[in-house]
Amino acid sequence: MLSPAGIAIVVIIVYWSIVEYLKSKGILEKYGISSIGPVLMVRTKRGLDTLEKLSRPKKFWRIVADAGIPAVFAGMIFMFLLIIAMDVVLFTSPPPPSPVTEPRNMLLIPWVNTLFPPEYLLLGLIVTLIVHELGHAILCRVEGVRVKALGVLLAIVPIGGFAEPDEKELVENTTRIQRIRIYSAGVISNFIVAIIAFSAFFYLLNFVSPLVVVVGADNTTELKTGDIIYEINGVKVRTPEDVTDALLKGDDVIIKADGKVVTLPKIAGVKIVDLYPEYPAAKAGLKKGMIIYRINDTETPTLYAFKKFMDSTKPGQTLSVFVYNNGSKEVYNVTLAKSPYGDSGFLGVVIEEYISGVSLGYSEVVLSQLKSLPSKLTTVHGWLTVVAMPLGFKGFGGEASKYFEPVILGDGLFYILNTLYWIGWINFYVGLFNCLPAIPLDGGRIFHESFTALLSRRFGERGEQMSMKTVRYLAYIVFASILLSAIIPNISGFLK
Repeated sequence: MLSPAGIAIVVIIVYWSIVEYLKSKGILEKYGISSIGPVLMVRTKRGLDTLEKLSRPKKFWRIVADAGIPAVFAGMIFMFLLIIAMDVVLFTSPPPPSPVTEPRNMLLIPWVNTLFPPEYLLLGLIVTLIVHELGHAILCRVEGVRVKALGVLLAIVPIGGFAEPDEKELVENTTRIQRIRIYSAGVISNFIVAIIAFSAFFYLLNFVSPLVVVVGADNTTELKTGDIIYEINGVKVRTPEDVTDALLKGDDVIIKADGKVVTLPKIAGVKIVDLYPEYPAAKAGLKKGMIIYRINDTETPTLYAFKKFMDSTKPGQTLSVFVYNNGSKEVYNVTLAKSPYGDSGFLGVVIEEYISGVSLGYSEVVLSQLKSLPSKLTTVHGWLTVVAMPLGFKGFGGEASKYFEPVILGDGLFYILNTLYWIGWINFYVGLFNCLPAIPLDGGRIFHESFTALLSRRFGERGEQMSMKTVRYLAYIVFASILLSAIIPNISGFLK
C-alpha cells in the first residue's frame, strides 16, 4: 500500500501528464491557458474593471509607492549582505546535515517543505502571491500601462494569482521612476500586508494566557508529561516567578494538576548536569548531580531564582553554595569568576531545574519573547530573528496549543493567530527575497533601472549595458549561493 507521500507523487505525475497532453493538443492555448511545468496560468479578463476602480486614486498610490521604495532598497542591501554572510559561513564552518539544510525545506512549497505546517503555508502563499501581483497591476494602471489579463496559478490547487502587463508599453511608454514604482509595488504590497498581519498577531497575543506544564517526571510521582499545573502550595501559577514564590512556602510541595493533588517532599533547586573545567564550581569540588537549593541566604528553588541571584553578583565575590548530594546537605565556598556572557559573576555550571523529581515547562517564556520582538526591530539581530522566526516558533498548532490558554474565542483564537502569523511571515519573507538584486526578481529590475540612471550620467548609453552586466553578475552570485547552501551541508549524503 502506498504511503501518503507515494500517493502524492502519483497524483502529481498523473496531473502533470494530463497537463502536457492538453498542451500538446493545443487545448490549453484554445482557452487562453499556458503552462510552466505542472503550473497552469489561467487567464481571464474578469476583474479588470475592478482593477480600474482600485487604481483611480493615482496620487495616493504614487505616494505609497514612493514611500515604500526606500524599504525595498533597505531590503535589497539586507538580503544581499545576508547572502554574503551565508557564503562565509558555508566555506569557513559549514553546518552539518539537518532538516533545516535539506533542499526540500528551502522551498516554501506545501507538503514538500516538512518544517512548516502545509495548510498555513498554502494559505500564506496564496495571499502573498495575490497581493504581490495585485500591487504590480494597480501601479501599472496608475502609470498608464495596460494590463492584458489577470489570472490564477494552478498546481492541482490554486497557488496564487498574477497580472499580465503589456510589456511593450511598460518598456517604451514609461519613465524610469514609473518603472521603479511598478517593479517595487509587489514587494511594497507584501510588506504592507506583513505589517498589518503582524500588528494584529502581536495585539492578539495579549489574549493568550501562559500555562505551567509538566515536561518530565520521575516514576515516583503521580504526575505525567503534559499535565497542567494550576497551583503549587495554594498559589496559582502561570509564570516562573509564580512557581518561585509558591516554592518558598511550606516544607512540602503540594501540586494541583488536572484534577489531582500530589504532595511531594520539598527538594527544589537547580541540578548540575555539567561543569566547566577550571572554573570556580569545579575547583571548589561541586559535582554533577548535586542540586543547588540555596546561595548565601537566598533560596534558589527554580532556574528563575538562580539566574536572578547570579545576575546580581560580581566577579571575585565569595558565595556559600548549599547543595543536596545523595540525600545529604552540603555547603561549598566558591569565589566567582567573570561571566563570559556579561559583567556578573560566574560559577561555571550547566544546570536544569529540579522540583521534587518534576520538570516544568513555562510557556510564559515563549510568550514574553514573542511580545518583546517588535521592540527589537531597531537592531539587525531583531530583523534576523524575524527572518528565522518559524524555525523556532511554528505557531499555536498541535502540541504547542496545550501550553497556552485562550482568554477569548476559545481555540478559535489559535486559528486566527496562526493565520495572521503565517500570512505575515510569508509576505515578509517573500517580499524580502524579491528584493535581491538578481533578475528575474523584482529587486534585479529595480537595481538595473537605478544603477543605469546612475551610470548614464557619466557613461551615457554605455551605462545601461554596464548596469545589465553588473546585475547579471549579482544574479550569478545570488543563485549560486542559494545552490551552494543546499549542496555544501549535504555533500556527504550526496556522495554516498
